Amino acid sequence: MTIRILSLLGALPVAAALVLPPVAASATAFCNLKETRDGFVALRAGPGAHAKQLARMTSRDEVMIGQGEQGDWIEVTWWRSDDRLSKKYGGRGLTGWMNKAFLDELCG
Repeated sequence: MTIRILSLLGALPVAAALVLPPVAASATAFCNLKETRDGFVALRAGPGAHAKQLARMTSRDEVMIGQGEQGDWIEVTWWRSDDRLSKKYGGRGLTGWMNKAFLDELCG
């Protein structure tokens, strides 16, 4: 019985590798934004260029990836500059949607 359990436990990492999606080693949930020609990325109320603009984010700002994703749009929580760290990560980030094309390459 003990040998059979040990055999099953040894197979778990292999089974997990087959089922779970790969994660990039450099991926992070907190992301910086790319610099843009006009200097900002729009944070919108919904997934689309015609949704109400909530804020203008800059490359000095930080976002955290949320749960929503629709086409080229992703839900994020946004903090201006270093607010997330200087204000002790309190729940004061603004949640909205942005185009994924403006996320830094290291963002996961």
